[in-house]
Amino acid sequence: MLKQGKVVPPLPVWLAALCAARCLATDGSRRRAVPWDCASGRAVYTNAGTTAERIEPLGVSLERGETLAVTWRPGETAYTMEVYGQSQMCA
Repeated sequence: MLKQGKVVPPLPVWLAALCAARCLATDGSRRRAVPWDCASGRAVYTNAGTTAERIEPLGVSLERGETLAVTWRPGETAYTMEVYGQSQMCA
């Protein structure tokens, strides 16, 4: 697959399914699509807004600056989700 002139490998099936689920970030007054990033085999989203958000249909709440990392481990039957604070995501 080509994206902006670069060859990009196809998405893993679990990540394609997550993207197809059309997750929404809601903060009480706004709803918007979650722009997933792929990093180290995980789908990652950071709440860069000024208020808390809820990610649906996953049912996860994120405070300002928190990051949701979603993975699908081999042999599992569901996504694994982890929430990190700003300081925990620094490399």
